[in-house]
Amino acid sequence: MIDLPSLVSALSELNENLALELVQERMLAGAPPLDIVEECKSGLAAVGERYSRGEYFLGDLVLSAEIFQEIMQILNPVLMSGEKPPAAGKIVFGTVEGDIHDIGKNITISLLRCHGFQVYDLGVNVPPDKFIYWLDKTGAKILCLSSLLTSCFEAMQRTVRLARLVDQDRRIRVLIGGLVNERVKQYAGADEWVTDARRGVELCLQWNGV
Repeated sequence: MIDLPSLVSALSELNENLALELVQERMLAGAPPLDIVEECKSGLAAVGERYSRGEYFLGDLVLSAEIFQEIMQILNPVLMSGEKPPAAGKIVFGTVEGDIHDIGKNITISLLRCHGFQVYDLGVNVPPDKFIYWLDKTGAKILCLSSLLTSCFEAMQRTVRLARLVDQDRRIRVLIGGLVNERVKQYAGADEWVTDARRGVELCLQWNGV
């Protein structure tokens, strides 16, 4: 069995070949795919920390996301193997206005789709009215908002406030993720908050009765 820190280190060092090799070895050793995804998340978090300290640059962030996408191409066939999960509902997902971070969003969306959700990924820097448009267009009952910047919490609040205005029966559940906590949840007016992709999937499954 590969030591847990190995894949994390490979990703944090942006060593693409080693990271892909370790993923293959972990799969052959019987490691659960979702555990591998969590290791990748830790590696990506380390990249983000290096970026915040000025050790890495924007190109390094992009490279880490590309490595993760390659890893997901390896894992997706295993995650989707066997009996196809039942349709688990629709979700509108995006990074709020003013924020261009999307690694955590992309990880969560990959897991949600593996669990049968139809996810509408609006991308990054999404204004409130675009979220509302897609909620109306798709009939989705879950809205997921992501942000890693404290300066964007006001945009998150505006988005939730607008969603509540058009959904006065509160049929739409709002989940926020990223650099958030209970205090941010209360400020934004969301239903729940997460910093862990798997916990986000669990909540969405609960809300859909799956």
